[in-house]
Amino acid sequence: MLIKDYFQEVESRIGFFPEVVEYQVTKDARSLHIGIIEGVVVFQDDSVLHFIEFVDVKEPVEVYRYSYHYQDRDGSLIFRYDMAPHHKELKTFPHHKHLPDNQKITASKPNLTNVLDEIDDLICLKGNSL
Repeated sequence: MLIKDYFQEVESRIGFFPEVVEYQVTKDARSLHIGIIEGVVVFQDDSVLHFIEFVDVKEPVEVYRYSYHYQDRDGSLIFRYDMAPHHKELKTFPHHKHLPDNQKITASKPNLTNVLDEIDDLICLKGNSL
């Protein structure tokens, strides 16, 4: 796969979710197969996802760095997945998930679709509880 195709695939995934009201994506191709994509996605409840992926999409796809930071309309953390190497005590090191109140838990390496699905579930649950 070429990095430009991966970038297009990411934008298509974001556009697929009906809860997304707007998004901005910045793409930086470093070679035919390596690049950085980062963006901000705003959802219908005014929550926001900030994300970055530094990837090599030559088969198999290798993610060198990622962060998916999801916050509510007031800017309070709902969750963040990242792989910063600062929680060696967690079984899934370096992959982990941050929760409110400074909690860190084990987490498998997600991808953007996993994160968008999780956000979709949270928004739907919140909508059903109204």
